[in-house]
Amino acid sequence: MAMNQRNNGLLAMKSSFSVLFLIIGTFLSRVLFAAELPASLDLVYRANISGINIGTLDRNLKATGKGTYEVNSQTNATGIAAILLKDTYREKSKFKIIDDLIYPLSYHQAPDGRPDKARIATFDWDKKKVSLNNDRVYDLKSGMQDPSTFLFQWMINPPVEGQSGKVSLIDGKRLSHYEFKIIGQEKIQSLWGEINALRIERQKEGSPDKILRMWLAIDHSYIPVVIKNIRPKYKMTFTLEKAEGI
Repeated sequence: MAMNQRNNGLLAMKSSFSVLFLIIGTFLSRVLFAAELPASLDLVYRANISGINIGTLDRNLKATGKGTYEVNSQTNATGIAAILLKDTYREKSKFKIIDDLIYPLSYHQAPDGRPDKARIATFDWDKKKVSLNNDRVYDLKSGMQDPSTFLFQWMINPPVEGQSGKVSLIDGKRLSHYEFKIIGQEKIQSLWGEINALRIERQKEGSPDKILRMWLAIDHSYIPVVIKNIRPKYKMTFTLEKAEGI
């Protein structure tokens, strides 16, 4: 059973190793006191399937100008995952902030040396269109995010306990719609010890058996400290093990 769970998880990662790239369940919550993003932020998440360590996800945010930012992410497989998965996935996103809202500008995700596997999205907010490299074009609406910007929108406008709603995400392959709800505060263990965290659950519309659970550190800029991606045949967990810049 454990071997089947692990194999199912590794197959899922092969198509998109960095599940955190697509964990996605973002939403925009408007609050009275919006925060600012740091000029630089480095995050490292440890990934495991059924307790088996499979690698890390490194994510870096940096300011590139007034109100503009760039995010770079990289997956690093370890153990058996390093043997079975030869690809290193990289993600790059650029966005701007206007009136405390994030507007994605470009998104690119692909395994090293495999441009044919790239997922690319170009956002044109003047024309209100987003174009993908698979020739799909969608109408843009304020609040739409890419897989990397969701994290930072939460930092700017923290979620409100008891809130629920819907959000749209463009991952370079398609436009997807999600439902979310804020479950409430819980005590969890983290790299800072026991902390207060806000638990969020998210489901893709039409897929009730695919659940994302995320715990945001209330006293640490609402950074996700634990993320559980639950699927019918496996469960993948990401745990924050390093955070510099907050």
